[in-house]
Amino acid sequence: MKDVADAAGVSASTVCRALNSNPQIPAATRERVQAVADKLGYSPDPLLSAFASRRRGRKLNSEITTIGYLTNFGTRDEWRENSFYRACYCGVEDRAKRMGYRVEHFWLGESEMNAERLSRILYHRGILGLCVAPQPQVREPLALDWERFSAVTMGYSVMSPILHRSSAHHFHAIREVLHRLYHRGYKRVGLCLFSDTSRRVDELWLSGALLAQKHRLSLEGIDEHKFETKIFLFHDSTLSQVPDWCAREKLDAVISDNLVVLHALEEAGVSIPEGVAFATLNWEGSNPDIAGIDQRPGNIGAAAIDMLIGLIQRGERGLPEVPLTTMVEGAWVDGASVPKL
Repeated sequence: MKDVADAAGVSASTVCRALNSNPQIPAATRERVQAVADKLGYSPDPLLSAFASRRRGRKLNSEITTIGYLTNFGTRDEWRENSFYRACYCGVEDRAKRMGYRVEHFWLGESEMNAERLSRILYHRGILGLCVAPQPQVREPLALDWERFSAVTMGYSVMSPILHRSSAHHFHAIREVLHRLYHRGYKRVGLCLFSDTSRRVDELWLSGALLAQKHRLSLEGIDEHKFETKIFLFHDSTLSQVPDWCAREKLDAVISDNLVVLHALEEAGVSIPEGVAFATLNWEGSNPDIAGIDQRPGNIGAAAIDMLIGLIQRGERGLPEVPLTTMVEGAWVDGASVPKL
């Protein structure tokens, strides 16, 4: 701090107030001091700063205990319309609170906001930990100043850069569903996925189904000669083809992550489960009659925070040299949509 003061021609106390955006310091001086600090590579010890603030009794919370939750949808709260994303956030918030941290939402779509500006805002506020929410566009690069932060993400929509992440164990999930259907007497099963969703989970559901379909890796306990798996990836324009595909393949069960497939079948006059059984890869408590895999999104959010707090406390900033993925095992939930034959 003394080096910054000497270079900027001000006192150390002025540097302290300027870096904390104290309004008592003129805006021009604050910007000049912050620019000098950036040029010299100065960064405060956040844990020491938080401790000093608490000792002085200025505040109970500090920015070091604030975790930035970054979203990038078309509107600020669009992500809340997705029950899976909401549950992930609840897991993030609950675990952070239990560990003495708080979560603050930042939206990249704010007026005149961009990655560079947001990076500066977060850094000068002293926020070190970032949890990047699932993004609307799969694999779209995020160009924040990552070297200043500890960061994690959830799921596979953020692939540039590659961060530490928590995720559902999608590959195990599809294998578990196939096992359940086989042991309940189903013989011709179809996996029906929205193609963008398949990319969003890094094609892991599709990979498990392809292995079963091609018999390159036999599923333990399943007679491959008595069990067939079919695959259909649809778009908005081909969703209406799902009922004809089911009939053509003579399926007795359908697996999907999206209830739009279920609704398309019902609108075509296919009765569930009499005409065809239905299992979901994204079970929700709001539809208890639909059997499938509970991905435990709250646990996925909690796992992300566990990783992030560890990074913060170890002082690990920037992009990881060895990115780690924590996978949360899903759980099968019975429902009337998959009766035993």
